[in-house]
Amino acid sequence: MGIIEITLGLLLAVALVGALGKLVPVPLPILQVAAGIGLSFLPLFESLEVPPDVFFLLFIPPLLFAEAWVIPKRDLLGVLRPVLLLAFGLVLLTVVAVGYLVHWLFPSLPLAAAFALGAVISPTDAVAVSAVTEKLKVPARMTTILNGESLINDASGLVAFKFAVAAVVTGAFSWSNGALQLVAVSGGGFAVGLALAWAIGKLRGRLVRFCIGDPTIQTVISLLTPYAAYLAAESLGLGGILAVVGAGLYAGVDDSRRVDVATRTHAWEVWTMLTYVFNGLVFLLLGVGLHAVVERVPEANALNLVLLGLGLSAAVILLRMAWVYPAAYLPPLLSRRVREREGFQAPRAIFVVGWAGIRGSVTLAAALSIPLATATGAPFPGRELLILLASAVIVITLLFNGLTLPWLIRWLEIRGDGIAQREERAARLATAQAAALAIRQELLRLSEPGEVAYARALLEEYERRARHHSANAERRSRIDAAHQAERRLRLAALRAERAELMQLRDTEVINDEVLRIIQSDLDHVEALVAGPARHAR
Repeated sequence: MGIIEITLGLLLAVALVGALGKLVPVPLPILQVAAGIGLSFLPLFESLEVPPDVFFLLFIPPLLFAEAWVIPKRDLLGVLRPVLLLAFGLVLLTVVAVGYLVHWLFPSLPLAAAFALGAVISPTDAVAVSAVTEKLKVPARMTTILNGESLINDASGLVAFKFAVAAVVTGAFSWSNGALQLVAVSGGGFAVGLALAWAIGKLRGRLVRFCIGDPTIQTVISLLTPYAAYLAAESLGLGGILAVVGAGLYAGVDDSRRVDVATRTHAWEVWTMLTYVFNGLVFLLLGVGLHAVVERVPEANALNLVLLGLGLSAAVILLRMAWVYPAAYLPPLLSRRVREREGFQAPRAIFVVGWAGIRGSVTLAAALSIPLATATGAPFPGRELLILLASAVIVITLLFNGLTLPWLIRWLEIRGDGIAQREERAARLATAQAAALAIRQELLRLSEPGEVAYARALLEEYERRARHHSANAERRSRIDAAHQAERRLRLAALRAERAELMQLRDTEVINDEVLRIIQSDLDHVEALVAGPARHAR
């Protein structure tokens, strides 16, 4: 049994656990970790161990790039102050506090290695948080802060981790030089990521102009972008993590303007599947690796290590809770400008932000990427202990914070602010009015009765949309009922078309190629019909 069988088994597990997650009210990452522990008892997976450098390079760039691509850039700028305080201030506090705490508990462990552990467990995981809160409505500001923090503290935590690991491996480190290098490496890496994403955007535009804008080719280039940004920055001695974030932020803005419909649809589906699978694989590998690490722990030390894991997790949670309140209230108190722009946030909302510090895939990927040996060839000091403690923090925050977060949100009566829905409704109204205006202008140039009749019917449809989105709540409920009836009729008609199409293929009136062409048209129409109902919810 080799790597192919193991890979196929893991992919099957991702799919099966994902299906199970639809049926049970438990956050998916928790199920995936449990499934990984179960897989670790099977002979096929008991000796599974991914090389650290391969693990980091394979998983981190695409996951960070995807996070940076989808995050709302305007909203991120609006909450940049609290995000930076969490992503840099809290990360620095966690690295230092955890480092000194672990070094005090294990004096034989080098301080730099203890700092590496602090850096590993400092980033939060947006995927884990969203998996917990996806069925709950929370304010848009809170969602953006949590997602923005996760994106940037992934970068800041991993950069700190790289420096701490380098200090252990080389045996030499200077705080003053390290701080200067951190700024230079981070800023340089971010600039490289922006430049590379700009160049790749230009390349993709040239391909389109030369009629080589095939969606598959464009998507392959998109998938290679985070790896190119990471490897280019690392080859220049700069921060590969920040390069990936910079590339993702730029691509998220540029692709929305430059990429055509077919490519955008294709790339979105591919990236959605890739990030789903990669996150699933990371949490499965966490479960598999956790079993292997625990087995190597002497029985005499097992209880002590369990207590240490619980204590370290409690320290991380308390550090976060102790940080979020001063970070939220001191800036408005000290700055009139901040006070007028942001005001004072509700204490219960701040508590939820503090409680949502769940660790996940990035923490695991960083922990497993700890080198096996130092520059002298000696084993990396305390590597298995560091991985075990990082895994404990992931599991405990997933179980303790993750399982209680939905209950806490309901108990504190945290509700959505409806900003996204209002903006969506306003945008749909504006676009429908713009389309109606364009059709009216075209009507003046039409002369054929059939063209005029079709244009008037299309104009009526857009005007109906505009009336729907501009209606008040009471009128909208009546219009929604009419739209639902229209949607049911259209879907019934589409089902009849599909049934007849299959009958024609089965009786050999048409071949499979014709079937696929017409099916593609029907799929497009059905997506348009189902779209408004989905967004209306």
